[in-house]
Amino acid sequence: MIAEVVRRLGHEVVVTGDGRAALKAIAEHRPALVVADVDMPHLDGFELCHAIRHDPEIAGTPVVLITAYLLPGDPRLAATGALAVIGKPFGVPQLTESLRTYLGTAPPPEEPKPIGTAGAVDRAAFDALLDCLDAGVAACDVSGRMVLANRKMHEYIGRDVGDVPIGDATCRFVLLHADGSPLRTHELALSRALAGEEVDQAELLAHDDAGRPRWFAVNARPVRDESGRITGAVAAIHDVTAQHRNRQYQHCENEVLKVIADHPHAADATDRILAAIGVTLGWPYLRLWLVDDVTDLLRPAGVYADPNSRPLPVPVSMGHGDGLAGSCWQRADVIWVPDLHAADSPVLPSISAGSEFRAAGAVPVRSGDRIVGVMTFFANDRQEPDPALGVLLTGLAGLIGAFLEQRRSEVLALHLAAATDEYIALVGHELRTPLTSIGAYVDLIAESNDDVTVGEVREMLDVVQRNNSRLRDLVEKLLDLAALESGHTRLTVEPVDLTELVEEAVGAAEAEAAARGITVRTELPGDLIVAGDRLRLRQMTDALLSNAIKFSRPDSTVAVSLGDEQGKSAILTVADNGAGIAPAEQPRLFRRLYRAGNARHTGIPGTGLGLALCRVVVERHHGSITLASQESTGTTVTVRLPREAV
Repeated sequence: MIAEVVRRLGHEVVVTGDGRAALKAIAEHRPALVVADVDMPHLDGFELCHAIRHDPEIAGTPVVLITAYLLPGDPRLAATGALAVIGKPFGVPQLTESLRTYLGTAPPPEEPKPIGTAGAVDRAAFDALLDCLDAGVAACDVSGRMVLANRKMHEYIGRDVGDVPIGDATCRFVLLHADGSPLRTHELALSRALAGEEVDQAELLAHDDAGRPRWFAVNARPVRDESGRITGAVAAIHDVTAQHRNRQYQHCENEVLKVIADHPHAADATDRILAAIGVTLGWPYLRLWLVDDVTDLLRPAGVYADPNSRPLPVPVSMGHGDGLAGSCWQRADVIWVPDLHAADSPVLPSISAGSEFRAAGAVPVRSGDRIVGVMTFFANDRQEPDPALGVLLTGLAGLIGAFLEQRRSEVLALHLAAATDEYIALVGHELRTPLTSIGAYVDLIAESNDDVTVGEVREMLDVVQRNNSRLRDLVEKLLDLAALESGHTRLTVEPVDLTELVEEAVGAAEAEAAARGITVRTELPGDLIVAGDRLRLRQMTDALLSNAIKFSRPDSTVAVSLGDEQGKSAILTVADNGAGIAPAEQPRLFRRLYRAGNARHTGIPGTGLGLALCRVVVERHHGSITLASQESTGTTVTVRLPREAV
């Protein structure tokens, strides 16, 4: 449809099916305009824009993005450098006008800005000006003797920085690389400038009078006389601690999320999470305490300790108000301990007495409104209360709490269904795409000549009808799922023979399986009675079978088994030999409308509601549903249902 609009504007069109092919076509044809969807196989819209901008040969190619996934004002779209973002749904007139505007355009070159000149000022005014700066400024002569240092330089490096030659600076002050390794004299920005180098954004780590680390970006230049001979050097340092912390906090959060995504079922998952926090924030020791519901005490559940740190003694348990962890549990809020050895420190004397650490803190771990544990941390540097860090720790503790609860119930992805933004984006995508097709093809039909017959626009009408059916089916399933999930739809609970129900579902699916050469193998007991809603349980079973058949390779086998677990639970297992699902995507599969990448990009039909419906049906029956998958080997879904009504 988009290609047809461009042709009607008098331009030639090259159409590609994915981002990688698009990049190749751009390099070959050098188009006047690229129109690309955001959601594409191989390279999505963001990656395509990035690849274009970083290839000098095609960097000036204008791009217009089409999206039903994100709103046009989303900051991720602004960062692509695209000329425009057109959100679905849109009509042919709107699209025509937009593309007419952007075809053949390119960003105008920036006008050079005039450079002003400053008049001479006397020394007093010059010194006052230097002390007004938020940057530290210093200058030295050719021998390395300091001849100038403003107020900020004294504050950042040390009170007597103006009296110390460059050669003695690394002995007099603790000056480090950003990673904490020592700076040598010849690596100092002023030393490098004296050697003739122009230094930009060199990283420097120093500590203030209270022992707190601060990060700086340093620029330095050599000073030359009229003959070009170096007579000294100047440097300016800028405090970038806030920016460094923000990057550090973002990196910390990303590392924790990566652990949760990559190791959701690992036995040492909590230790991995604590290690991710400790390594990224530079804390040598963290410990996780969990509430024992039976004894109502905190018990140690996870630890991270830097190999170079002395281990701390660990109590077997802590009660309300006991030590750092118990105090945090009692207060239900973040605790900061800037000085571990202060008289008012809540850290147990037995721990602080032999500790080499200087500061500590604790944050409650919550699951909903309930505190399920406490995370404590110890640091080598003084750690003052930091609101931004407090927000990060509270968020990480919430992630840990949710992760622990999800692991305990073996439904990791279910409790993440409250990701409202993503859900709205997914719903918008699923609705906008068919709406765009319907509206656009109706526009094309309306623009046809009056003598055009129905037969000539039959294909367009088929598109409208197909997308209309897709929309109706999607809305009906969404409403049914919402009613079931909210409890507005009541279950009709009665004794149900699961063996009979599964046999019926397998029989109904045989035609679909046979069409692809797939064999459905069953292992069922004589009968297995559970208390449940027969219609909903059949709906759940049909969905699992349909998924297994749909995603299996041709001429493979789908295995369905039913068993009894000590007379208390019925276990239904459906296993396929399909392509499997990437580990990073598995936690999201039970969310409404979420579809794995291999399904979206290989043309396998679906709405992303099947597993969500299964989850809700199983939850309403007070059971559990889990998914295990390995890429290239297949997927197994296991459902546990109580035998008796709960």
